[in-house]
Amino acid sequence: MRDLSKQFSDKMLRSVLKQLEDAFHYEYNGYSMHQRYEEGYCDIVDDVVKYYGLHDMEWEEYGFFFELIELNPNYQNEETIKVPKLGEFFVYHEVSERQYVDYTYRNKVYSYGGDSMVRDQVNNDENYYYYEGDIVNENTYDSDVIESSIAEVREIKK
Repeated sequence: MRDLSKQFSDKMLRSVLKQLEDAFHYEYNGYSMHQRYEEGYCDIVDDVVKYYGLHDMEWEEYGFFFELIELNPNYQNEETIKVPKLGEFFVYHEVSERQYVDYTYRNKVYSYGGDSMVRDQVNNDENYYYYEGDIVNENTYDSDVIESSIAEVREIKK
């Protein structure tokens, strides 16, 4: 992944900010931090930064330009441009889901007789609980997400 914070001079960043400001104003009557990463916003960034040699950008690289805009709302009047710094984060994502799982349990039983006798014995024993055995095979074949949300984001300190 590229660290874009070291790729542009102050003069280039001012030019990028001006072009982004004009493009967002033309397409959306201005930039809104509540719409970043939504359809159209990344296209505007792509259209501007391609002139600076950036193509095939990753999601986090779009974040550089969104953060650049948000850090420098009055870039025309500022002496220096505030440059976003690349950070590394842990994202804790909580998921509540219903899983459909096949299990195979192994239980040890004592019996007199063969396969048929053991089956009859186990099927009629009120004290036999298959789930008390060892799981020897587990196959999750489907799941339904009931709820999903980001619980926490923590920056990884270096």
